[in-house]
This record gives sequence, structure tokens and C-alpha cells, in this order.
Amino acid sequence: FDYGMTNGDLTAVSGGAWVQHSGSADPVQYVATPSLTMAGYPSSGIGGHAAYSGSSQDVNRAFPAVSSGTVYGSALVNISAVGSGNYFLHFNATGGFRTRIGARDDGSGGVQFGVGTSSSTLTYGATSYSLNTTYLLVFSYEITTGVSNLHVLSAVTPTEPAMPEATNTGSTGTSITAIAFRQSSNIPSVLIDGVRVADSWTQIMNNSSVPSVTIVTPADGATFDPGTNSVDVNFTTQNIDLMVAGNQVNVTVDANPTDADVTSPYTVPTMDGATYNVTVELLENNMVVDTKM
Repeated sequence: FDYGMTNGDLTAVSGGAWVQHSGSADPVQYVATPSLTMAGYPSSGIGGHAAYSGSSQDVNRAFPAVSSGTVYGSALVNISAVGSGNYFLHFNATGGFRTRIGARDDGSGGVQFGVGTSSSTLTYGATSYSLNTTYLLVFSYEITTGVSNLHVLSAVTPTEPAMPEATNTGSTGTSITAIAFRQSSNIPSVLIDGVRVADSWTQIMNNSSVPSVTIVTPADGATFDPGTNSVDVNFTTQNIDLMVAGNQVNVTVDANPTDADVTSPYTVPTMDGATYNVTVELLENNMVVDTKM
């Protein structure tokens, strides 16, 4: 969750990367600092985190649909309070939700985590975990069999453990299209960070070494209120040291001359009624290695 240093509604702060799909009250919040951390996890210690404990707004972030094989998701999770139990994290699918991840009080002030493939009745693990402690949840959905597994980790492991904390079988054959945060009665008070989606355990636990650039805001096709005279384009880079000569970011707006070696945010002057096409290029050793529009 690297959406800058301003706290606020996650859907707004993310520039539409996260979108609301149900409810509107108690918006999921982006908190700019601190981030959640776990040594060795690729998405540890980046930006801020998401926080929620309400009963209304649900949000999701979409990705290209996956219709075969096994889909993996992961997140760093820290729970400060927990009740009788409900799911707060899941995949979105064509025709419903899959791999619903929940938490409940273990009866002694601890936390038990559970999973339900397509039912809100979850299968909970027997292990008691601590409040106010960051754990790495790794969950998966096998599309052909409908099996969902949940692992709860205190440390990164490069290979998938043979025994999950909890497993559940439900509906099969549905395409997975997004990862989602859910609010409802009896969900925990939760902080979430480091959300990842992949098609293998190895990809969850490893970062690509390929340099890349990502436009964080605004979202593609975003519109702005009349009278807006400038828009900041916020971008991040991965797997590259921009302090090295020949490594830089260039920005081109429409047919205007390219601005070389820019930093984020890059301000684009705007006029009412106009449309702007912004191209962000990442150069390594003076060669273009990634382009986003």
C-alpha cells in the first residue's frame, strides 16, 4: 500500500485502484504510516497499510481473470480485537466470493483463523494466535477441485507447508477476478498490508528482479472537476536504483517534448474539456526497460 503520505478513504487515496463493490459507510482507510513488516517477505515495509473494523463498505482490487489452476493470495495481517467470527478478506469470482478468510476469538483472548471456499461458514484452525501481532496469511483456491487452503506464518518460508492451518472445499470452476476486503458484523479490527496475488507459492514469496515503473495515480481514464488546472501523476519504480547514472524516469504528455529524469509526483497542467495522454518510461543504463500509459 504505497499511496503517498495522506490518510483517507482507500478508494480515493488509491486513485481508483481499489473500488467499492458493496456498502458505503465506514470506508476502508488508508493509513500512510507505518507499514506492516516481516523479514524476507517481498512486500514488507512498503508505504502504509489498510485499516477497517466496520460493518458496511466492501472494496476490491481487480486483476486479469484466472480460470484454471490454483490462485494464491497473501497479506500481512495484524488484529487488535476479535469477536465471534466472520470473514474479512476473500477473492472475488464470477458468481460469488471464494476463499473467504476469517478470524474469531479462541475463547481465551487469542485468535483463530479460518477459511471457507464458497460458504460463510468457515473451517477454523486449532492454533491460537496473538492479538497485536503481525502474521503472514497465505491462502489459495484450486479452481478444478474447489479446495481452499489457509496458512498462517510467523516467518517467511520458501516452500508451501504440507499441512495448512485450515482447509475447506466448495464450489468449483469459477474464474477469479479480484481480491477484496470485507466489512460486516463480527469481523476483527484489522490492519492489512503487503497484499499479493500469484499462481504459485514461489511467486508469492519472491519478487521479480526486472526493473519496472507503476503509475499509482490518477487511474486510467480519470476525470476531474471543472476548474482543475493541474494534475499530479504519482509513480513508483521497482528493482532499480535511480541514483545511478543512466537510470531515470521520463514523462511525455501527448506530442509535447519529453521531460527527462523526472521525479514523482510529476505535475501536468490541464484545461477544462481537454484530454491528456501521459507516457511514463523507465530507463536503465539509458535504455527503455518499461513503459506505462
